[in-house]
Amino acid sequence: MFSRSFRASKTFTTFVVSFAVFTDILIQNLVVPVLPYALHTRVSIDDQDSIQRWTSILLAAYGAMLMVGCLFLGYIADRFRSRRTIFLLGLVLLFLSTLFFSLATTVWALLIARILQGFSAAIVHTIGLTLLAEVVGKDHLGKAMGYESMALSIGLLIGPVLGGVLYEYCGYFHVFTPAYALIIIDILLRCMLVEEKKKVPNPMIPSTPSAPKTTEGATTPDLAADQPASSGESEPLLRHPPKSTDRQRNAYKTLLTTPRFMAALISLLVLESIANGFDSTLVPFVQEAFNMQASRSAALFLALAVPMFLAPLSGWLADRFGPRLPILLGIASAVPSLGFLSMISSATAMPLPKMMATLVFVGIALALTIGPLGVAAIAAIHRIEERSSPGEFGANGILARSIGLMNTVVAAGGLLGPLYAGFVRVAGGWKVLELSNAALCICIFVLALLSTDGKKVDERQGREAAV
Repeated sequence: MFSRSFRASKTFTTFVVSFAVFTDILIQNLVVPVLPYALHTRVSIDDQDSIQRWTSILLAAYGAMLMVGCLFLGYIADRFRSRRTIFLLGLVLLFLSTLFFSLATTVWALLIARILQGFSAAIVHTIGLTLLAEVVGKDHLGKAMGYESMALSIGLLIGPVLGGVLYEYCGYFHVFTPAYALIIIDILLRCMLVEEKKKVPNPMIPSTPSAPKTTEGATTPDLAADQPASSGESEPLLRHPPKSTDRQRNAYKTLLTTPRFMAALISLLVLESIANGFDSTLVPFVQEAFNMQASRSAALFLALAVPMFLAPLSGWLADRFGPRLPILLGIASAVPSLGFLSMISSATAMPLPKMMATLVFVGIALALTIGPLGVAAIAAIHRIEERSSPGEFGANGILARSIGLMNTVVAAGGLLGPLYAGFVRVAGGWKVLELSNAALCICIFVLALLSTDGKKVDERQGREAAV
């Protein structure tokens, strides 16, 4: 029904990876509102303190496994020829985790389920993004990552609401009905995906001046034939010395000492920490300051999350003008937004509309910035690979390890953000927290100004065409 060329295309690969991200995030968030009830009704824990403790442990287990898994999978994926095989393995783990959740009657079964979920998410985010980067290419990566971010946001929005509604009106087992349906669709899509094998030059074999082939077996004139022949004594036996063994051991050292890559990672860590910090501080603040009900508090998170639908637009800007423009625009809009957020207090008139409007601007700032920072990080990776000898970082290069490291930093922001925000709010209050966030954004604005690329794609293509 679908041709092989379509199943290997940029459009289909972007759709499959985005759907995989949507499925994984939705299923992960589907169970979040159900966890306290599952601990009480399924595991028979009655003490509220124990329920709170185990809920926190189960949520932290997912984040910890995601962080460790991304780093591990990046290392493993660069040693496998097929990314798709590992990508399919993620579905097996996602199915097993969902099965454990739906049948669990002990806290250890729930813990195993969350660990499997975390590792499955690590596969989706690391291997999926690596596939995406390899297929769409650097000139269209921003828009593709924008669609991936949008799929993630949809899963974040729908998952908790759907899980809560299904549990309340249909019961515990029905919570997992959409999960199994999505897994079936995801299996079909990932099996349909075609991964084109990239040819990696062997550093041990010098290239020969054979006539390049064109379509239908025709040949083109060999330009090298017009050059004077050189003697065998003047030609090196190895065009590219085999340095792979030594350099493969230092792959992470190379990444961690690359200024552009590290600048993108530091900026991602700061922004992800700020974004996730709202999870632990926003609801307690509005309940304490305005005595706001939980349903109205949830609307504030919608205001923060809905602007992520602009992620494809920020990706297009990154592809068209380079990542610097959307990154600087995003951070520049985050600073005054966070500053205004710090001024909202119990004495503020009409606090809810003002806070929602401000959070929308914070959400826009995150949508403009996070995707292009990923593009900037991957652009730095491409520079490393372009300057290295063939096979210097192994047959598959360094891309998966780089993306694994990047996703590890994102996961670390998810773990550190709530801790940092909660500690600062308790120690200094809401105003100090948001002003410190604004100060951090000023720091990464300077970092981005010095490290990101503002070169236009069409100018680069024009120079290449003129050569």
